[in-house]
Amino acid sequence: MRKIITILTPLFLLLTVSAKSAELGMGITAAIHSLDASGTETTRQNSTANTASHSEEAAVPEIFAEAIADNGWAIGLSYIPTRSMGSKSRTDTNAAADTGTYTAKAELSNVVQLYTDIPLPVNFPVHIKLGLQHVTLTTLESLNSGTTYPDKDLLGFTVGLGTKGDVPGADNMYYKAEVTYTEFESYNEMGSAQNKLEADFEDTAAKISIGYKF
Repeated sequence: MRKIITILTPLFLLLTVSAKSAELGMGITAAIHSLDASGTETTRQNSTANTASHSEEAAVPEIFAEAIADNGWAIGLSYIPTRSMGSKSRTDTNAAADTGTYTAKAELSNVVQLYTDIPLPVNFPVHIKLGLQHVTLTTLESLNSGTTYPDKDLLGFTVGLGTKGDVPGADNMYYKAEVTYTEFESYNEMGSAQNKLEADFEDTAAKISIGYKF
């Protein structure tokens, strides 16, 4: 992940300079996200590992602003206030005092993405999307043992493929259609009861956007 960030940072800086004379576009996106999460909680007392995975699909609105160069290159920012990751429950029965139902639940809040759209040299308008996302993983777990886990800021790398064009009969309006995949950094933290939680997240999304050029 860090190597990817190192490679992309000069590209974003170059695009920022080249976009000074570009058009400004702003709009809204309707997206269907499929978020996959998998994790392992290792208990301090006996090093027992409890592993689970969960998939969640949701329709999520998004807003964006971007600079669009004459050659079709674009650099922009998108924002999602909150994206739920759903929940996963299990029931443990043992002789210890932590017998009961355990529910893991989390949200990705303040999802901000810096991205670029890179047009491909083909006859049909197709672009590659590259992006860096910053999210805050907010843990909302309900654990019978009383263990809590801290919130954490994570980075994600996005890659996608899309198309864009002017909306017929609508001055300065344009559309975008994209499919994207995002892989986030791993969550690796110690809980209040010294249990260890390791989790990985990835997201696949189909997006339709409508924008206006200034």
